[in-house]
Amino acid sequence: MKRFFMLAGIAIVLLSQLSCSSDEEQPQVENPAAIEEASAFSGAPLLGDVVLENMYEDEARQLTDKTPVQIVTVIEGTNRVVLDAQFRGVRDFGFGFTIYEFELTDALAEEMGGIAQGMSGSPVGPPGRIMGALAYGDAFARAPSRFWATSIDAMEDAISHQTFGEMLEAERAAAAPGGIQAAYTPVKTPLTISGIQPNRLEQLSSHLEGSHFDFIQLFADIADAPGAPPTPTTRLAAGDMIGVAVSTGDVVNSIGFGTVTQVYDDGTFIAFGHPMIYAGKSSLPVYRAVTNGIVSNLQIPYKSSSAYGNPIGTITKDLKPAIVGELGTVPPMIPVKVTYQAGNGPVVEKNHKVAYGMESYLPIVAALTMDSIRQEISSATLDGTVTLHFKETETVYTESFKSASSDPFFDTLLSVERIVRAFADTLSNSAGQATLTDVSISLNDKPQIMLAELHEVIVPEEGVTPGEDLTVSVVLLPHWSAAGDERTIQRDVTLEVPEDFPAGPALLSVTSENPFGPPNPFFGPDFFFFGGPDEEPKPLPENLDELIKKMEEEQIDPSLITITLESLGPPPGALPPDLLPPDLLPPDLLPPDLLPPEGLPLPEDGEAPEDGEMPEDDAAPEDGEMPEDDAAPEDGEMPEDDAAPEDGEMPEDGEMPEDGEMPEDGEIPPDLLLPEGFPPLGGLPFPPDFGPPPTVEITINIDGFIVIGLKTTPVTIGSEEMVDGMLPGEIVDGILPEEIGEPVEPVEPAEPAEPAEPAEEE
Repeated sequence: MKRFFMLAGIAIVLLSQLSCSSDEEQPQVENPAAIEEASAFSGAPLLGDVVLENMYEDEARQLTDKTPVQIVTVIEGTNRVVLDAQFRGVRDFGFGFTIYEFELTDALAEEMGGIAQGMSGSPVGPPGRIMGALAYGDAFARAPSRFWATSIDAMEDAISHQTFGEMLEAERAAAAPGGIQAAYTPVKTPLTISGIQPNRLEQLSSHLEGSHFDFIQLFADIADAPGAPPTPTTRLAAGDMIGVAVSTGDVVNSIGFGTVTQVYDDGTFIAFGHPMIYAGKSSLPVYRAVTNGIVSNLQIPYKSSSAYGNPIGTITKDLKPAIVGELGTVPPMIPVKVTYQAGNGPVVEKNHKVAYGMESYLPIVAALTMDSIRQEISSATLDGTVTLHFKETETVYTESFKSASSDPFFDTLLSVERIVRAFADTLSNSAGQATLTDVSISLNDKPQIMLAELHEVIVPEEGVTPGEDLTVSVVLLPHWSAAGDERTIQRDVTLEVPEDFPAGPALLSVTSENPFGPPNPFFGPDFFFFGGPDEEPKPLPENLDELIKKMEEEQIDPSLITITLESLGPPPGALPPDLLPPDLLPPDLLPPDLLPPEGLPLPEDGEAPEDGEMPEDDAAPEDGEMPEDDAAPEDGEMPEDDAAPEDGEMPEDGEMPEDGEMPEDGEIPPDLLLPEGFPPLGGLPFPPDFGPPPTVEITINIDGFIVIGLKTTPVTIGSEEMVDGMLPGEIVDGILPEEIGEPVEPVEPAEPAEPAEPAEEE
């Protein structure tokens, strides 16, 4: 019985302690993982508020080498402890502000791994003072560990620093933040992500390399969204651990952890001593955090931390010297719904929130959510749909995508990234501000590989006559996992060939929207399309509604096939019916002195001289030489002064390029001499219906499949009136005289007679 009352008394004491509401009276509520060995460090745990007096640069520079200083931070639970260190000097790393160098001298801290990620922001200074925040350390360091601190002067300057986002809202002016050029490794903010496997950490880190995520270190965390404790609080003090959320939700919770440096009376606080994501103007929710010890690591150890409770404030600025926050006000976030269905199975729905300014994290949430539900890395065909709602317009944008990939995780990541970037990225979207108010992403995972390649195109061997229908059979070969009872898929399509379609050879092309493979989600549908030379450029969108319309017009359907019939003969009107030069260039446009003089002798028997040579009596001089002194040429010789250069070279002042080469790009020389009265080259009277060869086009859709490939086949366009099956009758009538009549069979020449024997001389 005595033992029973003793256990009951202990239980009552514990329950009474947990039921207290005062932070001072009940530190256990704020310390989910309190430790007994905190006193083993240099100082006892610092309970309640920690007030540190600022030591600015002028006073800090007066410190001597190896002056003892203290680090205020959290090692276990939420209790702040003091670690010993010593001041080693002032350094100029070209950051634009002062950096202090220190050396850790706390033996117990060194045994735990020394400076750890998550300590960034910890106040450093003589006892009761703060001269800066721990911010940078050496990777692969051995005791005694060196670290560097950002001066409190620079961190306080960040409070009043005007960010690009603030200037953009106030003045619509552009200004780009500078970059850090450091020789030392930042004590990065550990960004712990739930719902992620270790292999994805490496892939995501590689994907985010070079972006504004360079100041964070990704870690896997097994946790839900932060839960509210029995006694929520919005109080913070120097040395406290905080969590800054990028996303929270059912699966993916991405929270960066660091230490508060200083808190001011108006609720403003500064932390980290370096950027988190280097985003400038920010709107990230802040949570209180608990530390579960230091995890050793060969490169640099890190604090194992978790956020808890409800948000207590907002990070408003993310700059080079520090992050700046405000207590009390909690920022809005973008609601994100991700639904996933495997085949015909149940639909799984997961809900998240992503911070404004972190829209680039939306595709990561979608891909990680699918990955955590799918629980495997294997080939799949995804049907995805992204739906975006905006604050600035009631128009909703919806875009679907299909992918067949060995790793659908990255196809989802890149497809959603391309869609979101078009609206949320400042440089990609030049039409108008787009504030997302709701995002829905649905993913349907099909067990079959829904790929179909163009296998064969069948057309009638006898061709088709203009005005008739051309039946085309398109044969596709699907992936074996999606093949039905028949191994192939065949679609018969009818093209109506117009009556004015030219007779002769034609080409039938069958092309998918992705002729060279599955859609590339990274480049987008029109990355390699530059438009034809005669195509008018589309007007640029001037507002968000026009941008949405443009995006809708540029969407592609990977199930679509385009069938095009194109004539390979001359375009309509390219040749006049009777093929006579006067019809191409009317005589009234020719200068009278351009026509040959009457009575010009022609070669005997109408035979053209070899190599264009004139007859002997009127032979042109050798090499086109002109006679001297403009004299009339002998035997048709041209004068020397106007002699044609060798190899057809034109004389100076209008001379043609060497070897008869035309100017680059087919340009006509501006000083080209034309006969007087000759019409300008740009005004030659082409027929009014002169144009490109006519085409006939039709599209079909192979439902559910991603079609790839390109096939072409020749088609003969016949005519009812053909001569020898080659030319239309009206053309032959225009070029053959009626009196020629039927062709006459050639007569074999008689054998030559033998020459007579010469008569003998008498």
